[in-house]
Amino acid sequence: MDASLDTNVIIHLYNADFQDLLFNRFEKLKVYELIRTQEMKKHADPEVLEIFDKDVESGKIELVTDAYLRGIGMFNIFLSHVKDTRILFEGSDLGEVYAISMAKTLGCISLVTDDIKERGPHYTLMRIPDSDVMPFAFYELLFLDYLEERLSEQELLDYFNRICDLSKLKMDSKSKLKSFIKRFWSDLF
Repeated sequence: MDASLDTNVIIHLYNADFQDLLFNRFEKLKVYELIRTQEMKKHADPEVLEIFDKDVESGKIELVTDAYLRGIGMFNIFLSHVKDTRILFEGSDLGEVYAISMAKTLGCISLVTDDIKERGPHYTLMRIPDSDVMPFAFYELLFLDYLEERLSEQELLDYFNRICDLSKLKMDSKSKLKSFIKRFWSDLF
């Protein structure tokens, strides 16, 4: 399964040195070049940028450029998705708009983003009927790894807390677990 990545989740996972959550879950990871050259440059520490760039160089992550989209004849479709998606988000959320639009254009089933903004991409995509992009937050990847026995319960909690602490996220693991269960097993609530 391929995934498009949004800015903040990259920064949060790389800050905690948990980028393997992405590499172990998805076959291909794609990032729109503007997210790296503008959004990450503005918000990420130089150490994160250096490690991320090494992962791009090694082929773990693909940077998708406008030239590539033009070359495969998909640039106008991408722009159409940008126009349609931009309506859903504030002007400051261009990284999210581009990540979603690129996912739709290239057929990426998943978008990995952070569920940190009310009415953000995770929230919005969850409410669009028949959305062709499935959002995942970092904590959902942790819960999936736990269910697949890749993480112990203690590791799950340690990873969750480390990501939240380093990124100054005010999240509670119990409430996120309830949201996760409600999302995937709604008949339990």
